[in-house]
Amino acid sequence: MYTLLIYLTFLGLKIASHWNPKLRLFVRGRKNLMSRIEAAVKGYDDIIWFHVASMGEFEDARPVIEETRRRYPHRKILLTFFSPSGYEARKDWKTVDWVFYLPMDTWFNARRFVRAVRPSKAVFTIGEFWFNYLRQLRIRNVDTCIMSVLLSKDSPYMKWYGWPYRRALRKVYRCVMVKNEETRLALEKIGCANVTVTGDPRFDRVMMIAEENWHDKIVEAWSDGRKVAIAGSTSSQDDDLFLSLTRKYPGDKFMIIPHELDEAPIRRILSESGHGAILYTDVEYVFSSGIPDKVKEEMIDRMKTAQVLVVNKIGILSRLYRYGWCALVGGGFINLPHSVMEAAVYGMPVAMGPQYHKNDQFVELMKAGAATPVENDNDILEWFRKYHDNAGQLEEARRVTESYCRNNVGASAHICDLIMG
Repeated sequence: MYTLLIYLTFLGLKIASHWNPKLRLFVRGRKNLMSRIEAAVKGYDDIIWFHVASMGEFEDARPVIEETRRRYPHRKILLTFFSPSGYEARKDWKTVDWVFYLPMDTWFNARRFVRAVRPSKAVFTIGEFWFNYLRQLRIRNVDTCIMSVLLSKDSPYMKWYGWPYRRALRKVYRCVMVKNEETRLALEKIGCANVTVTGDPRFDRVMMIAEENWHDKIVEAWSDGRKVAIAGSTSSQDDDLFLSLTRKYPGDKFMIIPHELDEAPIRRILSESGHGAILYTDVEYVFSSGIPDKVKEEMIDRMKTAQVLVVNKIGILSRLYRYGWCALVGGGFINLPHSVMEAAVYGMPVAMGPQYHKNDQFVELMKAGAATPVENDNDILEWFRKYHDNAGQLEEARRVTESYCRNNVGASAHICDLIMG
């Protein structure tokens, strides 16, 4: 039944891909996939296989993969993605030897994949339970681990219908590495004895990014040396809240980085910004092509007067936060809260929409007084004023967030020890 469901799902995705560009990438990326994987890994043994679902899970695994590469420079590392959001962004990542989509989890694909790759280690991330792959790995006695697991007593895995996942956690993985003590206790109650609390490896990653000597000339020209208010990975509800602030504070600078780069919502932000807005890629185009000097001068004038900068470019959000003094982190209105650490590492107070409960870091920072849930214009205005008009409050938030991030580094090395031990 499980394998039949996988086949039917892929068939449905094939049909839907005719109208959806992302699904088209998902389907086309798997064309002749097994043959390409077999040709790439042929003749190699002792391969370390990391699998992640998408870009978010990759950010968890990335510092661990980099630590593995640093320790074992001559070992072959294979990285697979389930979704296009991760694969398309990291298909040329040089830290590993190969990057591929994961073939769909049918019995035939799993058997063929594991036979071809012959991994000595298999490492899954967060919530990846592909039962045909796990079965084949177990049949071949492959050392299999899962990292960055995070759940509570209310998790779907703990419900009556979650028994296959609970069984996998108990029986398949040699080591289950979890982010916090709550997860360890929840797993302990279902008889999962192979659990270790490692913390969150993304702290290592965000700290590394924050320490980079990185600059963005467009942002620096637009901000004119001032710290700005930032909204990152936003949905339309986040955009509405942030735009309400721009009308209350016309003299301040605001940067918005939408989660989805569809044209319609971006144009809406530009049109509803009452005191001028500019699009990042418009500026980038003018300054990177053979545009006349007069046009460039006009663009510079527009940049200086624009209150809002809309960044429609993928992959730089975590670095852009260094230009901010406060941050609204998106996803809190659609039950997909994004990374708070990326902003907190720069010492900023953070806000998020009402569905923040899945983000442990936000909850912990809220208890420490440096994170605030917001649901409407009044909420976000009160939060903004608290730090905008009180230097002491802002400094205290900076101390709390920076200390919180520093005190949680080190998970990547611990996880690498457990994987390779």
